[in-house]
Amino acid sequence: MTGKARLDFRTVITALILSAGAASCSNVGDEDRARVSVIEDDQPTIKPVGIQLNYASASARAAIARGLVGFDEQGRVVPALAARWIVTDDGLSYIFRLNEAKWDDGRQVTAERIATLLQERIAELRPSRLGRDLQAVDEIISMTGRVIEIRLNSPHPNFLQLMAQPEMGLFRAGHGAGPMSTLEQESLFTLEAFNQLSPSSEDTEAETDAEEEKPSNDPRRVILRSEKAAKALARYTAGYTDLVLNGKFHHLPLVEEAGVSSNDLRLNPVAGLFGLTFIRANGFWALPTNREILSMAIDRPALLTSFPNVTAWQSRQKIIPDALNVTGINARPDWTSMTMQDRQAFTREHVSRWEALEGPVLPLTIALPDAAGADILFLRIRSDLRRIGLDARKVALNEEADVRLTDEIAPYDSAQWFLSQLTCAKTPICLNDADTKIAEANAATNLQIKARLYAETEVMLVQHYNYIPIAVPVRWSISRPGQRGFAVNPRGWHPLNPLVGIPIS
Repeated sequence: MTGKARLDFRTVITALILSAGAASCSNVGDEDRARVSVIEDDQPTIKPVGIQLNYASASARAAIARGLVGFDEQGRVVPALAARWIVTDDGLSYIFRLNEAKWDDGRQVTAERIATLLQERIAELRPSRLGRDLQAVDEIISMTGRVIEIRLNSPHPNFLQLMAQPEMGLFRAGHGAGPMSTLEQESLFTLEAFNQLSPSSEDTEAETDAEEEKPSNDPRRVILRSEKAAKALARYTAGYTDLVLNGKFHHLPLVEEAGVSSNDLRLNPVAGLFGLTFIRANGFWALPTNREILSMAIDRPALLTSFPNVTAWQSRQKIIPDALNVTGINARPDWTSMTMQDRQAFTREHVSRWEALEGPVLPLTIALPDAAGADILFLRIRSDLRRIGLDARKVALNEEADVRLTDEIAPYDSAQWFLSQLTCAKTPICLNDADTKIAEANAATNLQIKARLYAETEVMLVQHYNYIPIAVPVRWSISRPGQRGFAVNPRGWHPLNPLVGIPIS
């Protein structure tokens, strides 16, 4: 890390220590209190409404607005508003029986109202990250006072994971149904145990004002902050935060600079996309065979070892994780069996032949975050390109570029999610034939046919090279050993309520 970065970090931690009172350390060892800092690169705000939720806002929404199901601390789907459910043999119908529950104004949760709220929320989420998969919902029916049926137009094996996303938490006229309530939103976003009020009238669904809220006698609290990485780490090392969430690869040099113990750094085994997505393809990069040269040139193991805090970081040469592969279809590029030296020799000769006929290749512009970890990534890629006669230039994420870093975790175990990130709706350098095959797969009612069509689409996109896979994404957290209600998990999602022992249902 540069001297300037060290100075900046030390300035942050010194200011934080000086501004914090002695009471800031009073929560240490108190299981009724959890102080959580969420790292956000953009606007460090907490607004649990709308459809584009940052991690902190999603955490708050999941805490105060239950959906039918949710995730526990290990990333498993668990009951929330729904006590249990059944799935029909054809996978086209999910029938949920609701728990006895109330909104935070004391009114009763009913199947009729939940069905209406779900329909409204799904319509609202159409332009969101969940919109494509929510198109599978055909109809939502209130069957009795406590039973809801959701009918799909095609099977969706990961439908429960979809319904457990924090965006699917429901508000009724601004009121959630727990498992926690908002105590304060001004200086700090503070959550308490769900405070169920008595209804203000016999009409449990009337849209009248609820009675004035009464303070809860339950001492359990979560204090949630959204802040930049340097401040979150400084707060943790100073002892003013119990848990830091939503760390990414480009924040890792700050972890080392902060002196965080390796025992406190937790890596989530997430799946997703981490690589370079072409957003402009001019000159040399207009041809898939030339974009393949970029993929061949990157020495992935050497790049990943430049981040010593992440010893288990896995490289990727294809789009869909191996766990979702279809037997008999190999989507890996043909060159994966070549040694790095052979790849460099092949690509160097290819570039020389091109330049002899077409002239020099302009440097590849790469849009990356403004962070020390992104600088490390860029320098490794530029070094690999220079070895084969090419060059690269780093620009900001909001500037024009040839490629932009994609760093997204998959919200559920779905081959369709991975492929949909590379469609013409998401990126200008795309393949219409692949879009057509994805649509065919989405409409298929036979799960084996659906999976095979997705696998065939992956082969097409891998050979198109509009996306250059590098590795699995990195999502890390920091907590002290034995932190209550916290566990690493494949979702990279850490609900707040278990941190203070509050169940979701």
